[in-house]
Amino acid sequence: LGTGTAEVHASDTDIFFVTEGPATIVTGGTVVEPKTTGVGEIRGTKTEGGGARKLVKGDVLVVPSGTPHWFSEVNETFLYFLVKVTK
Repeated sequence: LGTGTAEVHASDTDIFFVTEGPATIVTGGTVVEPKTTGVGEIRGTKTEGGGARKLVKGDVLVVPSGTPHWFSEVNETFLYFLVKVTK
């Protein structure tokens, strides 16, 4: 529980299907303390700016490639199915 790391995927679009629990995700903005972790992959401690939204069971969220995203708040069990679509 807590927060995740911020991510940006140059070529992958993430499609989240929430199967359990709530969480807050931030999309957009700028990655703080960015580090390249692989080809086209950046990770950081969090994002600044962007828009926050709460996800709950049944929600679907598409995060296009090149879009920073970060789970800023996870206070209980949060499960999701992730589909990655690669360019």
